[in-house]
Amino acid sequence: MKIALSLLACILLSISVKATYQARDILIWNTDTLSLFSNPLELRSDWKELYKKISIAIENEDKRLYPKKYEKKEVEVLFSTACWRGYIAEWEIINSQIYLNNIYACQDKNVRIDLKKILPKEFNNGLIFANWINGKLRAPKGVCLEWLNLDYNSIYEKELVLEFKNGILTEFKTFSNSIEKKSNFSKDKNPNNFLNFVYSHIHWDKLPDFKNKHIQTFVGIQPNREGKLDSIIWEYTYLLDESGIITDRNNLFIKEAIRIAELIPDWDVIYQRGLIVKRSLMIIFDENNRVKYTK
Repeated sequence: MKIALSLLACILLSISVKATYQARDILIWNTDTLSLFSNPLELRSDWKELYKKISIAIENEDKRLYPKKYEKKEVEVLFSTACWRGYIAEWEIINSQIYLNNIYACQDKNVRIDLKKILPKEFNNGLIFANWINGKLRAPKGVCLEWLNLDYNSIYEKELVLEFKNGILTEFKTFSNSIEKKSNFSKDKNPNNFLNFVYSHIHWDKLPDFKNKHIQTFVGIQPNREGKLDSIIWEYTYLLDESGIITDRNNLFIKEAIRIAELIPDWDVIYQRGLIVKRSLMIIFDENNRVKYTK
Protein backbone atom coordinates (compact mmCIF):
# COMPACT_ATOMS: atom_id res chain seq x y z
CA MET A 1 0.00 0.00 0.00
CA LYS A 2 1.37 3.38 -0.98
CA ILE A 3 0.98 6.31 1.40
CA ALA A 4 1.05 9.80 -0.08
CA LEU A 5 3.99 11.77 1.24
CA SER A 6 1.80 14.79 1.90
CA LEU A 7 -0.54 12.70 4.04
CA LEU A 8 2.37 11.18 5.91
CA ALA A 9 3.87 14.61 6.51
CA CYS A 10 0.60 15.94 7.91
CA ILE A 11 0.24 13.00 10.26
CA LEU A 12 3.81 13.17 11.49
CA LEU A 13 3.35 16.88 12.01
CA SER A 14 0.27 16.40 14.16
CA ILE A 15 2.19 13.98 16.36
CA SER A 16 5.38 15.96 16.65
CA VAL A 17 3.58 19.10 17.75
CA LYS A 18 1.55 17.30 20.42
CA ALA A 19 -1.70 18.88 19.24
CA THR A 20 -0.25 22.36 19.01
CA TYR A 21 -1.80 25.00 16.75
CA GLN A 22 0.49 25.53 13.78
CA ALA A 23 1.51 28.99 12.57
CA ARG A 24 0.57 29.45 8.93
CA ASP A 25 1.63 31.46 5.92
CA ILE A 26 -0.28 34.67 5.23
CA LEU A 27 -2.11 35.55 2.00
CA ILE A 28 -3.24 39.12 1.24
CA TRP A 29 -5.96 39.28 -1.39
CA ASN A 30 -8.06 42.37 -2.08
CA THR A 31 -9.07 43.51 1.41
CA ASP A 32 -8.69 40.11 3.09
CA THR A 33 -5.76 38.80 5.10
CA LEU A 34 -6.02 35.03 5.12
CA SER A 35 -4.06 32.20 6.69
CA LEU A 36 -3.05 29.35 4.40
CA PHE A 37 -3.35 25.60 4.77
CA SER A 38 -0.59 25.40 2.17
CA ASN A 39 3.13 26.15 2.13
CA PRO A 40 3.78 27.52 -1.39
CA LEU A 41 7.55 27.75 -0.98
CA GLU A 42 7.69 23.98 -0.59
CA LEU A 43 6.31 23.62 -4.11
CA ARG A 44 9.59 24.84 -5.58
CA SER A 45 11.91 22.31 -7.23
CA ASP A 46 14.84 23.77 -5.27
CA TRP A 47 13.01 23.74 -1.96
CA LYS A 48 15.62 21.80 0.02
CA GLU A 49 18.42 24.18 -0.91
CA LEU A 50 16.19 27.22 -0.39
CA TYR A 51 15.11 26.02 3.04
CA LYS A 52 18.75 25.85 4.14
CA LYS A 53 19.25 29.45 3.00
CA ILE A 54 16.10 30.58 4.85
CA SER A 55 17.16 28.84 8.07
CA ILE A 56 20.63 30.36 7.97
CA ALA A 57 19.28 33.82 7.10
CA ILE A 58 16.81 33.75 9.99
CA GLU A 59 19.50 32.74 12.45
CA ASN A 60 21.92 35.38 11.18
CA GLU A 61 19.30 38.12 11.35
CA ASP A 62 18.32 37.02 14.85
CA LYS A 63 21.97 37.25 15.91
CA ARG A 64 22.26 40.71 14.34
CA LEU A 65 19.17 42.04 16.12
CA TYR A 66 19.74 40.36 19.47
CA PRO A 67 23.50 39.85 19.90
CA LYS A 68 23.35 39.97 23.70
CA LYS A 69 21.29 36.84 24.07
CA TYR A 70 23.87 34.96 22.00
CA GLU A 71 26.67 36.31 24.18
CA LYS A 72 24.86 35.02 27.25
CA LYS A 73 24.12 31.74 25.50
CA GLU A 74 20.43 32.24 26.18
CA VAL A 75 19.39 31.55 22.62
CA GLU A 76 15.71 30.99 22.11
CA VAL A 77 14.55 28.07 20.03
CA LEU A 78 13.92 29.46 16.55
CA PHE A 79 12.02 26.37 15.43
CA SER A 80 9.26 25.63 17.92
CA THR A 81 6.51 23.02 18.05
CA ALA A 82 4.05 25.78 17.14
CA CYS A 83 6.02 26.51 13.97
CA TRP A 84 8.04 23.50 12.92
CA ARG A 85 9.15 25.24 9.69
CA GLY A 86 10.78 28.09 11.58
CA TYR A 87 9.46 30.74 9.22
CA ILE A 88 6.26 32.38 8.00
CA ALA A 89 5.96 33.52 4.40
CA GLU A 90 3.67 36.34 3.36
CA TRP A 91 2.01 36.30 -0.05
CA GLU A 92 -0.03 38.81 -2.01
CA ILE A 93 -2.24 38.49 -5.06
CA ILE A 94 -1.88 41.52 -7.34
CA ASN A 95 -3.72 41.67 -10.66
CA SER A 96 -4.41 37.91 -10.44
CA GLN A 97 -0.73 37.11 -9.93
CA ILE A 98 0.65 35.76 -6.66
CA TYR A 99 3.84 37.22 -5.20
CA LEU A 100 6.07 36.46 -2.24
CA ASN A 101 6.63 39.71 -0.37
CA ASN A 102 8.06 38.72 2.99
CA ILE A 103 9.61 35.93 5.06
CA TYR A 104 10.10 36.30 8.80
CA ALA A 105 10.76 34.16 11.86
CA CYS A 106 7.78 32.57 13.54
CA GLN A 107 8.52 33.89 16.99
CA ASP A 108 9.43 37.44 15.96
CA LYS A 109 8.26 39.40 12.92
CA ASN A 110 11.20 41.75 13.33
CA VAL A 111 13.49 38.92 12.23
CA ARG A 112 12.91 39.39 8.51
CA ILE A 113 14.81 37.91 5.60
CA ASP A 114 16.18 39.98 2.74
CA LEU A 115 14.46 38.31 -0.21
CA LYS A 116 16.99 39.76 -2.60
CA LYS A 117 19.78 37.79 -0.95
CA ILE A 118 18.14 34.38 -1.08
CA LEU A 119 16.46 34.74 -4.50
CA PRO A 120 18.42 37.50 -6.26
CA LYS A 121 17.55 36.52 -9.84
CA GLU A 122 13.81 36.52 -9.11
CA PHE A 123 13.68 39.62 -6.92
CA ASN A 124 11.91 42.55 -8.57
CA ASN A 125 10.86 45.75 -6.84
CA GLY A 126 10.48 44.12 -3.43
CA LEU A 127 8.50 41.12 -4.71
CA ILE A 128 9.08 37.64 -6.11
CA PHE A 129 6.60 36.39 -8.68
CA ALA A 130 5.64 32.85 -7.61
CA ASN A 131 5.42 31.36 -11.08
CA TRP A 132 6.20 27.90 -9.66
CA ILE A 133 2.73 27.64 -8.08
CA ASN A 134 0.55 25.27 -10.03
CA GLY A 135 -2.52 23.83 -8.38
CA LYS A 136 -4.67 24.72 -5.41
CA LEU A 137 -4.01 26.73 -2.27
CA ARG A 138 -6.46 26.43 0.63
CA ALA A 139 -7.40 29.13 3.11
CA PRO A 140 -9.76 28.54 6.07
CA LYS A 141 -12.36 31.14 6.99
CA GLY A 142 -14.71 31.53 9.93
CA VAL A 143 -14.80 29.39 13.06
CA CYS A 144 -13.04 26.05 13.48
CA LEU A 145 -15.68 23.33 13.61
CA GLU A 146 -13.61 20.83 15.57
CA TRP A 147 -13.14 20.80 19.31
CA LEU A 148 -9.40 20.45 18.81
CA ASN A 149 -7.96 23.15 16.55
CA LEU A 150 -4.80 21.42 15.40
CA ASP A 151 -2.86 21.70 12.18
CA TYR A 152 -3.60 22.06 8.49
CA ASN A 153 -6.20 19.28 8.70
CA SER A 154 -8.57 21.31 10.88
CA ILE A 155 -12.01 21.95 9.42
CA TYR A 156 -13.47 25.47 9.37
CA GLU A 157 -16.92 26.84 8.53
CA LYS A 158 -15.71 28.11 5.19
CA GLU A 159 -12.84 27.14 2.97
CA LEU A 160 -11.48 29.21 0.12
CA VAL A 161 -9.77 27.22 -2.62
CA LEU A 162 -7.69 29.18 -5.11
CA GLU A 163 -6.28 27.53 -8.23
CA PHE A 164 -3.16 28.80 -9.97
CA LYS A 165 -1.35 28.09 -13.18
CA ASN A 166 2.25 29.30 -13.33
CA GLY A 167 1.51 31.76 -10.53
CA ILE A 168 -1.63 33.20 -12.15
CA LEU A 169 -4.99 32.87 -10.41
CA THR A 170 -7.33 31.00 -12.75
CA GLU A 171 -10.23 30.06 -10.47
CA PHE A 172 -11.45 30.34 -6.90
CA LYS A 173 -14.32 28.81 -4.95
CA THR A 174 -15.65 29.13 -1.44
CA PHE A 175 -16.97 25.96 0.18
CA SER A 176 -19.26 25.66 3.19
CA ASN A 177 -18.33 22.91 5.66
CA SER A 178 -20.50 21.57 8.47
CA ILE A 179 -20.69 19.16 11.38
CA GLU A 180 -23.68 16.88 10.87
CA LYS A 181 -23.06 14.79 13.96
CA LYS A 182 -20.72 15.03 16.93
CA SER A 183 -19.31 11.97 18.64
CA ASN A 184 -19.80 11.61 22.38
CA PHE A 185 -16.10 12.32 22.87
CA SER A 186 -16.39 15.57 20.95
CA LYS A 187 -19.42 16.63 22.96
CA ASP A 188 -17.58 16.46 26.27
CA LYS A 189 -14.56 18.30 24.75
CA ASN A 190 -12.15 16.46 27.01
CA PRO A 191 -9.36 14.76 25.06
CA ASN A 192 -8.36 12.78 28.16
CA ASN A 193 -11.61 10.85 28.03
CA PHE A 194 -10.85 9.73 24.50
CA LEU A 195 -7.26 8.83 25.40
CA ASN A 196 -8.41 6.89 28.45
CA PHE A 197 -10.86 4.92 26.33
CA VAL A 198 -8.25 4.08 23.71
CA TYR A 199 -5.34 3.14 25.95
CA SER A 200 -7.37 1.36 28.64
CA HIS A 201 -8.77 -1.03 26.03
CA ILE A 202 -5.36 -2.08 24.71
CA HIS A 203 -4.39 -5.69 25.48
CA TRP A 204 -1.03 -4.69 26.90
CA ASP A 205 -0.37 -8.18 28.26
CA LYS A 206 -0.42 -9.60 24.72
CA LEU A 207 2.23 -7.20 23.42
CA PRO A 208 5.98 -7.88 23.53
CA ASP A 209 8.49 -6.12 25.74
CA PHE A 210 9.03 -2.63 24.32
CA LYS A 211 12.70 -2.44 25.38
CA ASN A 212 12.63 1.38 25.39
CA LYS A 213 11.08 1.51 21.92
CA HIS A 214 8.25 3.87 21.04
CA ILE A 215 5.96 2.44 18.38
CA GLN A 216 3.47 4.72 16.67
CA THR A 217 0.59 3.19 14.81
CA PHE A 218 -1.88 5.01 12.57
CA VAL A 219 -5.30 3.95 11.37
CA GLY A 220 -7.42 5.88 8.90
CA ILE A 221 -11.17 5.70 9.43
CA GLN A 222 -14.00 6.46 7.04
CA PRO A 223 -17.16 7.19 9.08
CA ASN A 224 -20.62 6.77 7.61
CA ARG A 225 -23.48 9.27 7.92
CA GLU A 226 -24.39 7.93 11.37
CA GLY A 227 -20.85 8.35 12.67
CA LYS A 228 -20.15 4.63 12.76
CA LEU A 229 -17.01 3.13 11.31
CA ASP A 230 -17.65 2.39 7.65
CA SER A 231 -14.19 1.15 6.69
CA ILE A 232 -10.50 1.16 7.55
CA ILE A 233 -8.90 3.06 4.67
CA TRP A 234 -5.20 2.84 5.55
CA GLU A 235 -2.97 1.70 8.35
CA TYR A 236 0.72 1.56 9.13
CA THR A 237 3.18 1.68 11.98
CA TYR A 238 6.78 2.72 12.55
CA LEU A 239 9.30 3.04 15.33
CA LEU A 240 9.65 6.57 16.64
CA ASP A 241 13.41 6.08 16.89
CA GLU A 242 13.72 4.71 13.36
CA SER A 243 12.45 5.60 9.89
CA GLY A 244 11.11 2.24 8.75
CA ILE A 245 7.39 2.11 7.98
CA ILE A 246 5.38 -1.11 8.19
CA THR A 247 2.09 -1.48 6.32
CA ASP A 248 1.43 -5.19 6.84
CA ARG A 249 -1.97 -5.72 8.49
CA ASN A 250 -0.61 -8.84 10.19
CA ASN A 251 1.77 -6.66 12.16
CA LEU A 252 0.88 -7.13 15.82
CA PHE A 253 0.61 -3.41 16.59
CA ILE A 254 -1.44 -2.63 13.50
CA LYS A 255 -3.86 -5.41 14.35
CA GLU A 256 -4.24 -4.07 17.87
CA ALA A 257 -4.76 -0.50 16.65
CA ILE A 258 -7.43 -1.67 14.19
CA ARG A 259 -9.15 -3.61 16.98
CA ILE A 260 -9.24 -0.46 19.13
CA ALA A 261 -10.55 1.62 16.21
CA GLU A 262 -13.41 -0.84 15.80
CA LEU A 263 -14.26 -0.47 19.51
CA ILE A 264 -14.69 3.29 19.38
CA PRO A 265 -18.46 3.81 19.50
CA ASP A 266 -18.79 6.77 17.17
CA TRP A 267 -16.91 9.39 15.19
CA ASP A 268 -17.55 12.98 14.20
CA VAL A 269 -19.42 13.34 10.92
CA ILE A 270 -17.95 16.44 9.27
CA TYR A 271 -18.60 17.44 5.70
CA GLN A 272 -15.78 19.23 3.92
CA ARG A 273 -16.26 20.32 0.32
CA GLY A 274 -19.28 18.03 0.13
CA LEU A 275 -17.59 14.85 1.40
CA ILE A 276 -17.46 13.16 4.81
CA VAL A 277 -14.04 13.87 6.31
CA LYS A 278 -11.82 10.88 7.02
CA ARG A 279 -10.72 10.58 10.63
CA SER A 280 -7.49 9.15 12.00
CA LEU A 281 -6.45 7.27 15.11
CA MET A 282 -2.88 7.42 16.37
CA ILE A 283 -1.68 5.16 19.17
CA ILE A 284 1.74 5.22 20.82
CA PHE A 285 2.74 1.84 22.18
CA ASP A 286 5.51 2.18 24.74
CA GLU A 287 6.33 1.33 28.34
CA ASN A 288 5.19 4.73 29.66
CA ASN A 289 1.68 4.32 28.29
CA ARG A 290 1.53 0.70 29.35
CA VAL A 291 2.32 1.62 32.97
CA LYS A 292 0.05 4.70 32.91
CA TYR A 293 -3.04 2.91 31.64
CA THR A 294 -2.74 -0.42 33.43
CA LYS A 295 -2.74 0.91 36.97
